[in-house]
Amino acid sequence: MADTNAHGAVAYFSSPGQILAAVKTARDRGFQCVEAYTPFAIHGMDEALGLKPSIVPWATLVGGATGLALATHLQIWTSAYDWPIIVGGKPMNSFPAFLPIMFELTVLLAGLSTAFFMFALNGMPNARANPFDPRITDDKFALYIPFDGQKVAPAEVQSFLGTLNAEKVTLVTEPV
Repeated sequence: MADTNAHGAVAYFSSPGQILAAVKTARDRGFQCVEAYTPFAIHGMDEALGLKPSIVPWATLVGGATGLALATHLQIWTSAYDWPIIVGGKPMNSFPAFLPIMFELTVLLAGLSTAFFMFALNGMPNARANPFDPRITDDKFALYIPFDGQKVAPAEVQSFLGTLNAEKVTLVTEPV
């Protein structure tokens, strides 16, 4: 019987194949907001969870393009307009001399925008304690189904998880 204070139920598995099959079964059964917690990425999990593509690659592209534009503008402005000095007989706008800085600033801003968007989209840093078994970051796999937003009763969610050949099924009493 489901606890009235429970927010959801979680099933623990010991292999990537088991968690992937469990996620597919849960999605086929019509459960909404199914979440999988794994210690490493599993090929095919995004499709099984029904996740849409991430915007992080686009953020990386915009960050890299911004870095390239800033580096180009800064070097042309400083060498040709703000402080023009002829060095070694080269023209004021010497494109080959600008390449290293353009590359470095492109990579720097692309990497920083990737890190920023990853932290922002994942809600990090997050000081809340994980209500699950701490071994899911080591060698366990967890399938979490929240009770809110489901078309079935909490007891039915818990009994469904019991049919998936999980190592154990527990209730989650803290919000995730």
